[in-house]
Amino acid sequence: MTSLRVAAFVLSGLATGCGSAGAISVPGNPVGVTCIPTGCQSGAVYDAVLSLGASNPGSVTVAVCRNEVCAKTQLSQQSTSSYSGSILGPLTVSTTLDSASGAIHVHIAVSPELLTDGDRYELTIDGIGSSALRSSIPFARYSRTQRSDPNCSASCISVLFPSAI
Repeated sequence: MTSLRVAAFVLSGLATGCGSAGAISVPGNPVGVTCIPTGCQSGAVYDAVLSLGASNPGSVTVAVCRNEVCAKTQLSQQSTSSYSGSILGPLTVSTTLDSASGAIHVHIAVSPELLTDGDRYELTIDGIGSSALRSSIPFARYSRTQRSDPNCSASCISVLFPSAI
């Protein structure tokens, strides 16, 4: 009977933590498993408006590298003007493209505890126009933004890609 009470207490403690896995955030520098604040996009983010012209958004490919680990995805149509692509391992990447406005969003998601200043990123968007768009971050300097999430004291740690060339 006592072991059932202990198990119930442990489970209830996990349920009150932050994030879907129930990880509990500890104030200060993130160490080990940390919770991710609501609305946080830790990792590297690229936001831009592309000039699509006569390009077929379904033929757009996005390739990303972080510290020499690379992955690639082709966009697929989700609705009339919405396209998306995702990569799960070795990098976790989500990409959305609104073909009506040309707005593209690429997010290389990385757990905050794995991000260190000096990380290197490469981004290539191909299938738009005659040449690929490229952007890089040769030495990341992450921004740490405290989010107002009552269940989480961890910071959002991110870096933005510069405009593509």
